Amino acid sequence: MTPTAPLPPPIEVLLVTGPLGAGKTTAVNHLLKGEVAAGHRVAVLINEFGAVSVDGSLVNAERPELAGVANLVNGCVCCSLRDDVVATLQAWCDQPAEVRPSRVVLETTGLADPTDLVDLEQEPPLAGRLRIAGLLTVVSCLGLVDHLRTRPLLHHQAALASLIYLSKADLDPAAAVAWESELRAAFKDIPLVHSRQGVPAAGAPDPWRGDLRPAPEGWAPCEGPSFAEARSLSVLWDHPLDPAALEALFLAPPAQGELLRAKGVCAFTGWPRRNDGSDRWAFQLADGRLEVAPLPLSAGTAAPPCMGVVIGTGLDGGFWKKALRELEQPPEGARRKRVLGR
Repeated sequence: MTPTAPLPPPIEVLLVTGPLGAGKTTAVNHLLKGEVAAGHRVAVLINEFGAVSVDGSLVNAERPELAGVANLVNGCVCCSLRDDVVATLQAWCDQPAEVRPSRVVLETTGLADPTDLVDLEQEPPLAGRLRIAGLLTVVSCLGLVDHLRTRPLLHHQAALASLIYLSKADLDPAAAVAWESELRAAFKDIPLVHSRQGVPAAGAPDPWRGDLRPAPEGWAPCEGPSFAEARSLSVLWDHPLDPAALEALFLAPPAQGELLRAKGVCAFTGWPRRNDGSDRWAFQLADGRLEVAPLPLSAGTAAPPCMGVVIGTGLDGGFWKKALRELEQPPEGARRKRVLGR
């Protein structure tokens, strides 16, 4: 009788969740860098609310050496895209031992409730082949502190965490103190550390060694104040953007509705290529702050497409379609070709 080959160790999965614009992708990039440096084969699965994957482009630019990158857009990994999550993880589990990832970072959209993700390892195709190693929740201290009480989605994201990163504390120390007080009062047993640019404070717990907290009995997943109501507009640009117009558009309060998040990859009119050969820049709007950062171009890789996403509730779609299109500055004689998605 031929002995049965031993099963490979289960793939460890770290869930990363938190509100829109909290700094999840920045934290994920830091985590991935550490895993690669430690010699682990690590993959990342990114869920975004919108028709294009901006965060996927940011991760690809920073970490081209990953064992796998999967992007799930236009839905939520905890409900409408759950089958796609299971299929992606199963495909990684099915790979030969020498190429399959040993760890996977699963980053949810900020509009997702992680309640229905903590039991992924019980899915029949994944049973015995995957283990949820922890749930890292990233919370920005620049948001209104009463959101912890008034937004059930944020409460769920924090309550299920095995570790909380309080991000952007360096930008507003007073707000960080207020948020830390609220979080520690609400979740006394959950470790909480400050993080800056995705890097936790020295001595922070290992997020891969988390103590997962099952959802309380009878606790149903929630859509929070915005998942069912939120809408996104996405655009692919053919030409560079006017940097002053982009700043004016996103820093002015919208005349209608609430702008929850904006992000994108673009080139800017009049901005030369950098020493790395790239003309791509990443822009992020969160907590009323617009940040622009260089997007590196790795040797032998193509520049990511120029694209943008806005997410909000009650927004004037016609206004935003026109405004996003008018950011583009085609050369004389050229025309705009791309259309917006919804």
